[in-house]
Amino acid sequence: MKKTTGMTIALLLLTSLLAACGGPPPVADEPGTPPGDTGGETPGGNTGSTVVPAALLGDWQAGAASPIGYYDPNSGAWQGATGSSFILKLRADGSYQYTGLLAVGSGSCQSKILSVERGRAAFDGDTMTFTPSEGDVQSTVCGAPVKHEPVTPSVRRWALSVDDYGREALYTRTQNGSGAADAFYRTDKAGQTFPRIGISGAVTAPEGRSVSGTLVVACYAEDPTCQSPATKIQPVSGSGTFTFPALEDRPYILSAVQDANGNGVVDAGDLVDVYSTTDAPGARPTVRPPADGASLDLVVVQ
Repeated sequence: MKKTTGMTIALLLLTSLLAACGGPPPVADEPGTPPGDTGGETPGGNTGSTVVPAALLGDWQAGAASPIGYYDPNSGAWQGATGSSFILKLRADGSYQYTGLLAVGSGSCQSKILSVERGRAAFDGDTMTFTPSEGDVQSTVCGAPVKHEPVTPSVRRWALSVDDYGREALYTRTQNGSGAADAFYRTDKAGQTFPRIGISGAVTAPEGRSVSGTLVVACYAEDPTCQSPATKIQPVSGSGTFTFPALEDRPYILSAVQDANGNGVVDAGDLVDVYSTTDAPGARPTVRPPADGASLDLVVVQ
């Protein structure tokens, strides 16, 4: 009997990462050494220091909107627009500045949140802790008066990796793994670009079942529970093929899952790759890009 493991359950929690897919950021043209060439460092590449890692110093932005155009702190007036922008500035003295804007809505109902803070950043392995010394969270819903709330400390996982276009990106995600990862790109100087090396292959389903709706997950080999925000997910095509167009030069483990009944958990009738079961045929193999012809066989969860 095939049974799911903790690894399989973790995979379903990662399905929300698909929502993070979007258009490419501005093209960067500075070549560099692939960030995967780290000599076996753990995800994030830091060694436990509270000092901001040199590779992260500078200005980063996720999203494309400019918060300056949406809110005038002098008059308190909001400008009508939609979009999101998250700006993070990290300094060598351990200080940080953060500005986050989320503006959504339709018709006459526009809702906006603007968070501005500054304080101290501490790094420990692949986690970073932000402790604000000052800041404000301002929000308005459907034109209602602006509300103000204090900022609070936060902890996030981080990893320097590459996006699907081979561009350097700083991926961050909440420590508990909820929500999609944010991809930040440099704005203070040209970001690095790397040769696009990836992994492609095919997924096969049991007789009488379809591969439709299957997701393939690529995790660092040393991160089998896929906790790193640099974890990548790709859907399979109608014929069962998949492609990760750009990955780091390091070993990955591949997994696959199909939530057949769409209830958000792995249970009877769903499909998982055979290596995510308790009676897997040996140790889970690793794949190092560039690699073609990777194969994943799905089995039915009983």
